Amino acid sequence: MLTCVLMPLATLLGAGSGGVSTAPTMLEIFWQGIEVPTYFIVVGSFVAIALIVEHFLTVRQSNLCPPEQVRRARQFIESRSFRECLEHLRRSSTFFARTMTAALLHARHGFDAMHAAAVEKSAELSARMFRKVEYLNILGNLGPLLGLLGTVWGMIEAFGELGAAGGQASAGQLAGGISKALVNTLLGLALAIVGLGFFGVCRNRIDALTVSATVAALDLLEYFRPSPAARPGEPATLERSSPSKPVPQPSVQS
Repeated sequence: MLTCVLMPLATLLGAGSGGVSTAPTMLEIFWQGIEVPTYFIVVGSFVAIALIVEHFLTVRQSNLCPPEQVRRARQFIESRSFRECLEHLRRSSTFFARTMTAALLHARHGFDAMHAAAVEKSAELSARMFRKVEYLNILGNLGPLLGLLGTVWGMIEAFGELGAAGGQASAGQLAGGISKALVNTLLGLALAIVGLGFFGVCRNRIDALTVSATVAALDLLEYFRPSPAARPGEPATLERSSPSKPVPQPSVQS
C-alpha cells in the first residue's frame, strides 16, 4: 500500500528531470531497490491499512453507545420494566448493551454485584478492543527494523558486486547501489509513521468511547442503588422512585 502511494510521487519526481539527464528516475530506483524485506514491509502496510479502516468502521458511538439505546433503557428502568429492558439489551451487541446486560443478570445479588459486573464486563470489552489496535503499534515498531534489514541486505549485495569486480567499480556505481538499498529504509519509516500515528489516534478513540459507554451504564445502575433506610444485604430497589408508592424489587433473572 505504501509502495502504491509512493510510486506516483516517484514518477512525478522522475518526470521533473525533463529527460535531459541519464540518471535513473526515482521510480526506477524504487523498483531496483526491491529486496526480500520489501515484501514484508508491503504486506505490513496492507495489514496496517486494513486495521485502520476496520477501526473507523466499527469503533463509533453508534456501535458502542447509541444515544437512542441509552434512552430506551432508561425508560424501561424508570417504568420498572426490568425484564423487558433485559430482553431489549440482549438483542444488541453494542458495548453499552453488553455491559448493562452483565449488570442486570446480577440484579438478584444486589447493587454492589451489579456495579462490579458492569465494571468487569467493561474492562473485558475495552481490553479486547485495545489488543486489536496494538497490532498497529507492533507494525509501527517493526517498520524501521525491516527497512534497516533491507538496507543492510542491499549494501551487502552492493559491496559483493564491488568485490567481484576486483574493487574496480566507480564511485557512481557504488552510490547507485547504496541509493537502492536506502529504498527499504524509506518504506520502513513510512510504515512506522502510519502505524504509530494511527495507533495513537485509535487508542484515544477507544478510550474516549468506552469510558463514555461505561459512564452511561453506571449512571443507569444508580437507579438500583438501595435507599439509606434499606437493610444490609437487601436486594437493590429503585432509589429514585416516588416514596409514596411501594417499590417492587427488580426481577430480571434469565
